[in-house]
Amino acid sequence: MRAYLAKPDSSARSRGLWSTATDFDRRIGDLTTEAYQGFPATIVSIASDGPGDSLYVVRVLYASADSTRQIISPLALQRLFAVRELGAPFNFRLSGALPRLTHEWEQRTSGHVTFWYAPGQKPNPAKISHASAFVDSVATLFQVPPPKHLDMYLGRSREEVERARGIDFFPAASADRGLGGGAMSSGIVFVGNPALGETYLHELAHAVLSPTVPTNNGLFNEGAATWLGGSRGRIPQEVYVRLRQIQIARPALTFEQVLSQDIPDAAAEEMTDAYYATGALVVDAVYRRAGLSGLRALAQLNNDPRALLAALPTQLGISTSDRTALDRWWRAQATRMSETR
Repeated sequence: MRAYLAKPDSSARSRGLWSTATDFDRRIGDLTTEAYQGFPATIVSIASDGPGDSLYVVRVLYASADSTRQIISPLALQRLFAVRELGAPFNFRLSGALPRLTHEWEQRTSGHVTFWYAPGQKPNPAKISHASAFVDSVATLFQVPPPKHLDMYLGRSREEVERARGIDFFPAASADRGLGGGAMSSGIVFVGNPALGETYLHELAHAVLSPTVPTNNGLFNEGAATWLGGSRGRIPQEVYVRLRQIQIARPALTFEQVLSQDIPDAAAEEMTDAYYATGALVVDAVYRRAGLSGLRALAQLNNDPRALLAALPTQLGISTSDRTALDRWWRAQATRMSETR
């Protein structure tokens, strides 16, 4: 584990530190990479996982401390497995937690998606059908191949599905209220919101588009997923209503402040709602104006807020000589879309 932590990247396979004995470990590898952010790592426990001495659970705490070492600031508590394998440099190789922690979960497959259910979660046939059709429709709209396969893991909370992939603790966005989800680049979607269940369409959109539509900016990335699948349980039209509410409550708010995610005195939830909805407005307008080629051009814009701010008027067909034109368009568009049924 110490050898791996010295360089926790894809070279672990060539160095013989990561197992290749299963299809999951060969294809997916480490699903806990957000733990590696430069925080000091402490191996807090190594414990046998059942009879014999061939499989161990390894837990690692990533945390920093103040100069007195009295105040600890944890980032993550990670769980990996160490598997005894012949020929390994240390007689063991590391392995991911997900297959071992979910092998008894109930599962259903429809189209390109296999749905995995944590204990207590039940399949919803109507939502399964809708989610499967949604995946195909996103691929068709963007003229990209549908994913060969997606795995969606559904639990009671974000914490439950995070633990299943090997993150026993990680600071969660307060705006998610413990019920968020996430799409991994490896074709895995985690859903910790039972109210949405299989129809967590925002993350399914990410899962389809991320590998197939190259993007340089977060506005397109989150805007496209919101345009297609809504956000935080709201359908797209409700997302626009929420943006209009924010605009009315903040008459001095500018497009630039939202783009920079620098809204004065805003809570994290309000900031995210405004940014996602603004992205969806832009994606919708560009698609109506220039179709798929326009969206691909939008996706390639520089992520720097100032560069985006300078480039967007051309994408939207707005005057570049009037510095207030973009703000007026933004408010008018939010009003129109929030009133559209």
